[in-house]
Amino acid sequence: MSRRPEPRRMIIGGEEAVVVAPEEYERLATTRRQVGAQGARIRVLKHELQHALALLTAVESLLADIPHGRPGPSFDGGGGGDAGHPAASCVRCGLLELIHRRPSAGTRGGLTAL
Repeated sequence: MSRRPEPRRMIIGGEEAVVVAPEEYERLATTRRQVGAQGARIRVLKHELQHALALLTAVESLLADIPHGRPGPSFDGGGGGDAGHPAASCVRCGLLELIHRRPSAGTRGGLTAL
C-alpha cells in the first residue's frame, strides 16, 4: 500500500498554505461537488422516509378502529395481479399486510398500493 503524499507547504503573507497541482485541485473540486450532491439526495430521502413513516403510523392507528374480521373489498392489492379477487378475508389484516410488505425491486419503497 502506498503512502499518502505529503502536501507542499509554503508561507504566504505570514500564513501557512498548501500547494497542490492543478490536476489534483480539479479532482478535489470534483469530489467536493459529488459529495455535496449526495448530501442533498440523502436529505431528500430522509425527508421522504420521515413522511412515509408518519403516514404508516397514522394508518396503523386508524386500523386499530376497524373491527377485526370485517370482509375486505375486491381489489388487486396494488401488486398488478388479477383484479376482482378479495384482498383478504379481513380488511384490517389485508391493510396491515400491505403496510408491512417488503418493498419489491420494481416499486419505490413498496408503497404503490397506498
